[in-house]
Amino acid sequence: MSKKLLSTILLFCVFIGFLWWGLAWLFSPSDAETKIFAVLLLGCAGYAVATPEDIPLITMLDSLSLSPTRDIHRDMEKYFGSVDPSTHERILIFLGEVDGVAAAKAELMLPPPDERSTPPVVGYVKRVVVHPDFRKQGLARQLMQHIIAFARSEQQIDRIDLHVWEGNIAAVRLYESLGFELQHRELYFRLPL
Repeated sequence: MSKKLLSTILLFCVFIGFLWWGLAWLFSPSDAETKIFAVLLLGCAGYAVATPEDIPLITMLDSLSLSPTRDIHRDMEKYFGSVDPSTHERILIFLGEVDGVAAAKAELMLPPPDERSTPPVVGYVKRVVVHPDFRKQGLARQLMQHIIAFARSEQQIDRIDLHVWEGNIAAVRLYESLGFELQHRELYFRLPL
């Protein structure tokens, strides 16, 4: 399949996703705040907006992360709360499904509008996770390519930052192959008690 055809399909899916979100918002305005914060990626089938009902899937995939901080609890309900996106960063949660099974996820943090007036506008990718049963099938690459295209075309993001653990060689190679460049190394300390 040509890159042009893939781009056309991707843009069509994004359009359908935003159309679906707009209709859902129109017909249930009381839930509008919960619907703006996350996008559900359904493989090649299209897009729908994630809701608080997706929290168990997100939490399950987070628990499968290779990150040493995977056990840090976060209140997922806050991600779907009534935070004003005009003054706070937004976090879009992308879920990838394979044959109806939640297989991968990644999060894109978008800066608030007041930080978008001064270039560079920086997005931040975090919590990229692929279920062990679906690893080494290119899902993380597809998810990251989608996020990069979405950030560039839909959000006018100038660059994307992310952190990766040095020992996660597969992720390091993936990010480098996508064009990410090493900026610096960090030391991570832990005191077991």
